[in-house]
Amino acid sequence: MSDLERLRAESEALAAELPELSGLVRQQATAHPGGAPRQKAGHGEDFWQYRSQTPEDSAGTIDWRRSATGDEFYIREHELQTAQLLEVWVDPSPGFDWKSEDRLLTKADEARVLTTALALRFSEEGDLAAALGGVKAPARANRAADYLLSDSVLPGRDAAPPPSRRDTSFVMLASDYYGDMGAIEKWVLQSAGKSIHGILLQICDPLEVGFPFQGRMKFTRPGGKAEKIFGRVEGLRDDYNERFEARQAQIAELARRVGWTFKTHITGEPRRGVCFDLMNFLAASGGGK
Repeated sequence: MSDLERLRAESEALAAELPELSGLVRQQATAHPGGAPRQKAGHGEDFWQYRSQTPEDSAGTIDWRRSATGDEFYIREHELQTAQLLEVWVDPSPGFDWKSEDRLLTKADEARVLTTALALRFSEEGDLAAALGGVKAPARANRAADYLLSDSVLPGRDAAPPPSRRDTSFVMLASDYYGDMGAIEKWVLQSAGKSIHGILLQICDPLEVGFPFQGRMKFTRPGGKAEKIFGRVEGLRDDYNERFEARQAQIAELARRVGWTFKTHITGEPRRGVCFDLMNFLAASGGGK
């Protein structure tokens, strides 16, 4: 079994643990009476409303059973069902493709599992998913999962998110967000200005969160040759934690400013909770309708 096949299997297993997105939409509609999906008539399968016949309507569009109860002819309208598109980006930086223990997935592979599972649920009822900047066309369900995973490992991908497609409704960026935040912030602000809803998902390794180092240590930058030796590394713990928390606060504030959501996940920890929270965000933002 190849690495991508294993990631695909883990993504499918995780998706099977998650509720249907349309079910979450119905729950939220029940909790907030008065909402109506899409609020536009068109070609679809779900009944939306009845309306009186107009001169432009043909006899074939009349609902004769409903019309038999009164003196007017009624037209049975259906809800407009336009496919929505979710685009996913997994940070290609060498530092993101790293893990502290053999038992763990790299941060990048953990991101692939989570984002693919969410894309499977998002696209299983007619909507579409694609890799941001990928070469494969948007697709549904199982094909979308294959396309996302293969596009997420293409060589030569940009260090910053590439432009989204014109018809994108949702984006999900997965990174550790340890690099320069300038490009990310600019991209997020531009995307939000296009009325795109978004998720900023931070994936961290347990070693990065706990900073359990003591004594003399040598640190090496993943994917590079830069290294530095510290004599009493425990003296750096408070400064490190302060900077780590400040960066998380910066990302959370960026998401808050544009009405997006920010979540942190640590590799090796249960995945279902963070995915459930993100699905609720998608449902509340108009996904799955």
